[in-house]
Amino acid sequence: MNYQTDDKHVLQWIILIAWLIIAAFCIVFINHSTLPFKIGSISDPESESWVADLEMKKELPYGASRIFVLYTHDKWSANETRFSTEVKKSLKNIDKFPLQHRIISPYENSAQISGNKHSAYAVVVMDHDNADKTASTMQEFYQSIGTPKNLKMYIGGEPTYISDVNDLSQSNLIRGEIIALPLSIIALIFIFRGVLAAFLPIITGIVSIAGIISILIFLGHQFDLSVFVLNIATMLGLGLSLDYTLLITYRFREELSAGKTSKEAMQVTLNTAGKAVFFSGLIVLISMSSLLFFPINVLYSIGIGGVVVVIVTIVTALTLLPALLCILGERVNVWPITLLGSVHLNENAEDNGWYRISKYVMQKPLRFLFPTIIFLLILGYPFYHVRLNSSDATILPTWTESRSLLDNFKKNFNPNAMTPIEILIKTEKNSILNKKNVSLLYDYAHDLKKDPRVKKVESIVTISPALTKSQYIKIYGSKNKLPFNDFQKQFFHDTTKGQYTLMMVISKYPSNDEKTFDLVQTIRDNAIENKFKQQVTGNTAIIIDTIHSSYKLFLKTILIISIVTYLVLLILLRSVILPLKAILMNFLSLSVCYGMLVFIFQEGHLSHLLNFQALGNTDLNLPILLFFTLFGLSMDYEVFLMTRIKEFYDKTNNNIESVALGIERSARIITSAAVIVIIVCFAFATADIVFIKAFAVGAALAVLVDVSIIRLLLVPATMRLMGDWNWYLPKWLDRILPKIELNH
Repeated sequence: MNYQTDDKHVLQWIILIAWLIIAAFCIVFINHSTLPFKIGSISDPESESWVADLEMKKELPYGASRIFVLYTHDKWSANETRFSTEVKKSLKNIDKFPLQHRIISPYENSAQISGNKHSAYAVVVMDHDNADKTASTMQEFYQSIGTPKNLKMYIGGEPTYISDVNDLSQSNLIRGEIIALPLSIIALIFIFRGVLAAFLPIITGIVSIAGIISILIFLGHQFDLSVFVLNIATMLGLGLSLDYTLLITYRFREELSAGKTSKEAMQVTLNTAGKAVFFSGLIVLISMSSLLFFPINVLYSIGIGGVVVVIVTIVTALTLLPALLCILGERVNVWPITLLGSVHLNENAEDNGWYRISKYVMQKPLRFLFPTIIFLLILGYPFYHVRLNSSDATILPTWTESRSLLDNFKKNFNPNAMTPIEILIKTEKNSILNKKNVSLLYDYAHDLKKDPRVKKVESIVTISPALTKSQYIKIYGSKNKLPFNDFQKQFFHDTTKGQYTLMMVISKYPSNDEKTFDLVQTIRDNAIENKFKQQVTGNTAIIIDTIHSSYKLFLKTILIISIVTYLVLLILLRSVILPLKAILMNFLSLSVCYGMLVFIFQEGHLSHLLNFQALGNTDLNLPILLFFTLFGLSMDYEVFLMTRIKEFYDKTNNNIESVALGIERSARIITSAAVIVIIVCFAFATADIVFIKAFAVGAALAVLVDVSIIRLLLVPATMRLMGDWNWYLPKWLDRILPKIELNH
């Protein structure tokens, strides 16, 4: 990875101008592009629930998008004329809404009026099943629906949720960048004690982010990418870019201060820090690309985003930044901030506090090793009580439309009515409405109603409680018009056609409750007679299937990524022991992240400080997403540290001294890099969407543990105990491994 320079810096100027042209093109492209990102499905496309959902939407009108409109009054009854008049006036204006739809009024279905009679809701059913399409027109819906004069009105449902998430994602992204960049500049000025050196990582970071966002927008028009990918990719990209550029800039200035010329300093920088950045990025790339194997849209999308982030940040860090540094040369130190003092890049090691701490830990390694491990495991213990669930409007602030609807709906109605367990039933042949089939459906539905976990069963054989089995058989066997009211006729039309019928089971317990999970499994285990094909879908079934498929794959992928990472570190560090130690320590820091994720966001501790309401559960995608993101990111610091230790070990062949010198020499830069990442995470932790907030806080905690407890206590303690075994590499293995020397 040699970087040839000449006096006129022709190559460097070409590289710089090329990057400026690319950045300008990206900015223009971003400003003139529409964001193509979608909310994304959490389902496994091969699972029973997803296949059933697709089949239901294809064969039956029931699967169409639905908007809920809730009306409430503290004193009026929904059955009073003044209440119903306001509702009807409000709904009448929806005729102006451009998408084809129909309205289910609360005065058609008495179940849509609350028990205390002070609330009622209408359902606006679209003529298509594309919730994203409806979400894109929600502003027109808000404008078309009439606002009642005396009633409180709340609007929600999946299209509203998607619209709210899209709007908040964009505003949170802008806010995160506005907070992160100024704070990062301030931190970099303190780190480098100079203005120009501080702005170089920022310039490189801005170019990287422009490239990342442009590529993701382009890919978003080719593939279905989750709306969360932009925020997480920007946060990760900004953090990695500043990390890598900080490391290279710091090492370049260190070599300049040692008396080297600009050309010599850059050659040393790229042969040491440059290689560390390359291999760190390679590990992050391997880790993030693992998400591409997951069928879940959110994970797959962020996997694509992660691959784009790593490639762009490595390329800019190893081309654009070196070009800038070579052109500037010693001028990189101009505009110093004298009030902050100077950076002692080559101070005496024994005078450094990091050196003394590491030496002290290595004098009594066992005293630090076991208490530290126990402490980290205690912090990770809350994850034992994790409750996995899919995200809904509860991840949004209470002032959003979809969250307000959900909160008020729960006060007056059973929220499970919005997310029932859906049973798609198909006959092998003949109509679903023949005599024997109706009889079997009736018996099956009434058996389900006897289950103590079941609140209600909605189907064509429970459509009117007053009717008996024989009456249903007679009605459906007759060619006469159905003797039902308009709502019942529409329900029949929505749920039954040809060989298909849909049965909805409403649980007494929340959709993410263990009892509802068990109920889904009971329904699957006790299927209707063999002549029927029965598939279970709905929110709870989707959660169960996604957890089963994702976490089965998760365990396999952890094993694969650990093996691949081990091999990369084996080549880089020339040791069979150190890569294993690095991976195990990574798992320890991740366990802390997982435990605090449950402690903070599921259980609600620190909720007032972080400005959110406890969810009572953990998004099923977060542990997987955090693992593959942080496995690579945390390994960054391990690589930065271990490559510096190896440099000194190759010179001195002294294990204890090389560990102390490596920690001392890398301490400032690793701490600085961690501070930058934590600042970026803090900026995105201000997000209104709890999913993004939880990811940012989890990432910040993992980085904090890595650069403090892991680096200062566990690394020196374990390396002291292992002694020269740290560097053990069989001769036969040394001969066949590629040679990657970290020297000048």
